[in-house]
Amino acid sequence: MEQADESINGATNITEELCKFVVHAKYDMLDPELIAKLKDLIVDLIGISAGAAIVCESTEPFIQAIAALGGKSGESTVFTKGKTFSPQYAGLLNAALAHSFDFDDTHASSILHPGTTAIPAALVQGELSNCDGKTLLVGIAVGYEVTCRIGRAYNFGGYTRGFHNTATAGIFGAVASIAKIRGLSLVQLNNAFGLALSKASGSMQFLDNGSWNKRLHPGFAVHDAFVAVALAQAGVIGATKPLEGKYGALHSFSASSKTDGLIEGLGTDWIFRTTAIKPFPACRMTHSAIEVVSDTAKTAAGKSVERITVELSPGCYPIVGPPDPNKIHPKTIVDGQFSMYYQVAIAWIHGMDIGWKMYDKSNMDSAEVAELCEKVEVMVNDEVVDLEARLTFAWTDGTKTEAGRVFPLGEDEHPFSKARVHSKFLGMVASAYDDRTARAILDVVEKLDRCNAVDLMSLL
Repeated sequence: MEQADESINGATNITEELCKFVVHAKYDMLDPELIAKLKDLIVDLIGISAGAAIVCESTEPFIQAIAALGGKSGESTVFTKGKTFSPQYAGLLNAALAHSFDFDDTHASSILHPGTTAIPAALVQGELSNCDGKTLLVGIAVGYEVTCRIGRAYNFGGYTRGFHNTATAGIFGAVASIAKIRGLSLVQLNNAFGLALSKASGSMQFLDNGSWNKRLHPGFAVHDAFVAVALAQAGVIGATKPLEGKYGALHSFSASSKTDGLIEGLGTDWIFRTTAIKPFPACRMTHSAIEVVSDTAKTAAGKSVERITVELSPGCYPIVGPPDPNKIHPKTIVDGQFSMYYQVAIAWIHGMDIGWKMYDKSNMDSAEVAELCEKVEVMVNDEVVDLEARLTFAWTDGTKTEAGRVFPLGEDEHPFSKARVHSKFLGMVASAYDDRTARAILDVVEKLDRCNAVDLMSLL
């Protein structure tokens, strides 16, 4: 992207306006529908994080590494692991746990997971500050909004260069959440954003071998957000114009010089309200196909598959569609989460309600799954929009069936009910909390505007 002498499109106030929005945001700016949405998002994140803390194979190595670094030297809570961690490392672990299942919420137009940085950052800072629930909700809201607006401006620009929006935008949202709850001044917040710029990172190279780097991306972002905020509050000067400047984040991670919608309507038009809660623990770009395949399998009685062709948008294909060996036959869970081939095979054989069991060794090593993966072809179609999937089922009898879905389950056009949010939560925490504690968590979150952060964190 061509660089201007000073800033994108001559814009000189993007960072300043975002900082003003964060500093001046109030609970009264959140409408009842948005507050209800925030509570659903908090419930969802706690559920997947607590479940990952018990189940995910990466959790114990993460904990051991943090302990070796002296991270168990404070009074901050990590989900299911106690109140013994320093704030920055509690934030790292909680955010990494939130992303470990790849079951965390998604925001379509910003192509990222906003909750996995905003909520862990706010919960840790809220516990430190013993803030009231309304302050906690505002802190989470501004973290979401900053993340989503910056991510929307990045769009696919960062991905085409090998960067992960969840991390590169999420660090700014985490800074916003922490700073709001901590009560930073406008000058301090500007400096924190300026310092965070130098830590904005997250490489998509994890796709090569299904590494745990991806799970750590939001963790690194939240950890570094705590560091940036502490430095700024101590008077350390950060870079000016960290977003729009000549070498700012928008130049590094965006393919366009357009900034329309980045600061317009701040405080009145909350774009994060369209954040979707995920029904399947896999890359969001596979979800429409999962639904179509599962539905078709139910109605295709007596038919045998010769080939399943999946057409994706130009933006989604590079992430889940290339016919790489570790996508056609995944070796790790992360491989499987980013493999359209594997997701189609599992959905055909087991349906779409299998959940995390899709990554059991019996499925990962299944000859039946492997054989069906070989029958899947993934293609780019310039007419397909992001998150849409168009499928053609070629049957062995020579006939074909075409089907598709534009909006996967969880988007506003295909909504995820509160009852389903709570059902997902209870399923995810079954191995982490007893039923009484799980129900108490739901109760506190639902009345969070009348409680405080410690009421919630003491249950986690």
